[in-house]
Amino acid sequence: MRVIAGTFRGRRLAVPKGNRLVRPTTDRVKESVFSILREQVVDADFLDLCAGTGSMGIEALSRGAKHVTFLDRDRRCIAIIERNLGVCGLTTGSGARYNLLCRDILKGIAYLHKRAAVYEIIYFDPPYSVGLRDNSQNCIELYTMSLALLAETMLLEASGTLLVEHAKQVVLPDTVGSLIRNRQTRYGDTLVSFYQMNL
Repeated sequence: MRVIAGTFRGRRLAVPKGNRLVRPTTDRVKESVFSILREQVVDADFLDLCAGTGSMGIEALSRGAKHVTFLDRDRRCIAIIERNLGVCGLTTGSGARYNLLCRDILKGIAYLHKRAAVYEIIYFDPPYSVGLRDNSQNCIELYTMSLALLAETMLLEASGTLLVEHAKQVVLPDTVGSLIRNRQTRYGDTLVSFYQMNL
């Protein structure tokens, strides 16, 4: 897995071995998503939900995002993200362009809401392949509950974009509260749904 473009282009990123809860976004999907977002990424505050390896957030930083919040509930993933940020020469401390949150997604969204966080771009990519194999109903509930909370807490900036990566078997609603889907792209068995605020 690699950074595709920008300042850190070509850097190789680590993937945790033996962790079936991590399913990194493929380079094909990543390249297409950022080609769609284009200049919207520059100087944006970016939220990488269920960040896994941090690949999407690091790509955003490489392409000029101002700041990225990486959220994942697994401490092993947080450690991998820190390692991958280090590969790109990014470190913690004063003036850092990122922060790491080790929290469950729903608790993490609530935490960010309490701190009045707002993002121009949110990328939400839970480990859906595991959910579908083990319990498809739980998988769909994770999406719907998370989307409902994102709509309620208004973490997405008024003109921002929420991108949701999911399997083709997962049918997401066209609208969730104040969120409305305005685009969907398909890459084999993977779909990316684009939502914006319907204000």
